Amino acid sequence: MSKVIDISGFRELGPADLEPSANISGNLYRVLSSAYESEPIEDGIDHPSEVVIEKALHSPEHHNVLQLLRGFALDKHNPGFSSSVLRSLCRISQPGTSSWRADLIRRALLIDDVQIRDAAIQAAEHWGGSAISKVLAQHHEPIPWLHQYAKNVLRDLSE
Repeated sequence: MSKVIDISGFRELGPADLEPSANISGNLYRVLSSAYESEPIEDGIDHPSEVVIEKALHSPEHHNVLQLLRGFALDKHNPGFSSSVLRSLCRISQPGTSSWRADLIRRALLIDDVQIRDAAIQAAEHWGGSAISKVLAQHHEPIPWLHQYAKNVLRDLSE
């Protein structure tokens, strides 16, 4: 049974709520957490987190939102949430700049958690680009199945 996720509180945030001193971090974290707890991310199925992230990225303070999302995606102490944020982000067409995306993937691949690294490789696969290909080519994955996945993604990006 699917739950309805109330993102109305997030939609009502205005520019003042997105100031660095405001609690946009807590609000965005709360709404995304609720979305992930209510419904897992599945391949080929839209997820409510995508709408939340899109709205946040189109806010007047989108640079602050990018910093928050990077922090959420790289939180090694909360790998389930982090990998979900990465999987949601990779469904967004070209968030941030090319260098922002490549740096996010590079940092995520350095984290000692397989689900975060898996989500980072998925993001690399979805976003592509030469900067991301370079990051993936420099990564040495110790888990055999994930190493093979990264190798296949790199091959596909090179074609």
